[in-house]
Amino acid sequence: MGTNIRQRADGGVGLVTDATSEEVASFGGIFRGYKVAKVAIAGVAATTGGALFSWANPEGQTIIIDRFQIDITTKSTGASAGDFGVAANGTTTSDVLIDGYAMGGTEKVVDTALTADLGTNGKVNQKMTATQFITGTGSATSVGLVGSVYIHYHLA
Repeated sequence: MGTNIRQRADGGVGLVTDATSEEVASFGGIFRGYKVAKVAIAGVAATTGGALFSWANPEGQTIIIDRFQIDITTKSTGASAGDFGVAANGTTTSDVLIDGYAMGGTEKVVDTALTADLGTNGKVNQKMTATQFITGTGSATSVGLVGSVYIHYHLA
């Protein structure tokens, strides 16, 4: 009895025990724990916390937000600054991912991977507990805004 090397369909290899046929180690291939959630956003007149969007952690355990992107396909008609971040609930404003982005500026992809897009309080790699939300809030009316947010994360 021993351990065998087995090629997986995802291009990686695994070490598999003869006794149980269980994969005890994995190398290469696709990282199985990485997920991306896409959430539509649409501008609103309201400036209350989470008015642009609110996303609940779907995993039932702590996750780590690796990257956060906003794909603005149509800019807002007003001069609203957007705050996006991890919050205690779906109606609280947070700016720990992207702080004060000018949503009326241009149609573009805003990305936490780009330091210039973070703003003052924005940061990369945010922990999010099982009960927290990511919210998006405008400082003024964001009517006219159309786009999507992409939340890249993995289990903590």
